Amino acid sequence: MKISLNLFIIFVIAASAFMVVYIKHLNRLMNIEIETTDKKITLEINNYKNLLDKKTKILNKVLLEEKITKDLNMVLPNKERIIYLNSIE
Repeated sequence: MKISLNLFIIFVIAASAFMVVYIKHLNRLMNIEIETTDKKITLEINNYKNLLDKKTKILNKVLLEEKITKDLNMVLPNKERIIYLNSIE
């Protein structure tokens, strides 16, 4: 009886130790997955911000050209009509 009780206690302690190691391993894997997902999300957010910046620049340029043509009644000439001074062509 005493030997079986001691073996049972040793088995419970060993099982507990293995469970702690296994849970720590799972926690580590989950943290690695969270970090990679966080990096992907950060990259996507940066790409989205860059696209918004490009959109804003293009929109500002278009709005500026529209404002110039509407308010000042001016039109940007074609490349053939532009005269370059002091340039080599």
